[in-house]
Amino acid sequence: MSAGSLVASGVGILLLVVTAYILIGGALTTTEVMVEAQSNLAAYQEARMRTAIAIQNTTIDGSTLYVEVKNTGSEPVVEIPSIDVYLQNEGVPVYVPYGNWSTVKIDPDGVHPGQLDPDETLNLSITCPEGAGPTWVQVVTPNGVSGSAYIGKPGE
Repeated sequence: MSAGSLVASGVGILLLVVTAYILIGGALTTTEVMVEAQSNLAAYQEARMRTAIAIQNTTIDGSTLYVEVKNTGSEPVVEIPSIDVYLQNEGVPVYVPYGNWSTVKIDPDGVHPGQLDPDETLNLSITCPEGAGPTWVQVVTPNGVSGSAYIGKPGE
């Protein structure tokens, strides 16, 4: 037997081992990524199930709308600037970007300052467009849980 066929056989076996290693490594990595994604999704859904908010009160003062949002769930709302606010003006829903609404205060805010913990109330100040008379407000937490309420006119 010549040395050439031995070397070729050795190289062939080495290539088979390397190919098997790459395929098995890729399959294991893919499985690990999928398991991690499923785990993260389950944790996200559990947190979403524990989140609940309710709009307690709305007040209009000129072109400013004040909204009191109470955390009625058992999960804190951590990223307050990531909250989405929608108003309905003349039957048309309008998204209110973060610069047009702000946090007035969180009451009481003793446990985790700056976070909306369970049983705390977030007071929002929303600047309404000129001449608009909003009739409805919706507040959506970063994980997709929402609360909405009709806005009473002054004196109602």
